[in-house]
Amino acid sequence: MESNNINQRTERILASLDGLQRILAPDFFYTRLTGRMQHEMQPEKEKFFLLRPAFVTAALSLVLIINVFSLMNLDRQSAKMENMHSNKPATIESFADAYGMNSLSVYE
Repeated sequence: MESNNINQRTERILASLDGLQRILAPDFFYTRLTGRMQHEMQPEKEKFFLLRPAFVTAALSLVLIINVFSLMNLDRQSAKMENMHSNKPATIESFADAYGMNSLSVYE
């Protein structure tokens, strides 16, 4: 009984395969497939050097260091200027010192 049931089931499966047809590929399928495969085999272009994370981090660190250094120098210069402006009357020498000019005359 069991072998008869198995045989009938096998016959039904084989009969269902008789109605199958071969599937056709769309037009130019092979051409598109080979083009895609060749495109994937090409090496990727390297990223622009300036966009690498290590370079960006180093550049930003350098900018930060320069900013801190310039702020420190600005504070020193403002402290010097405050000392120079301490209740003294303005003279030609103080004017020359403020603008970095020599107090000696050009004609001497």
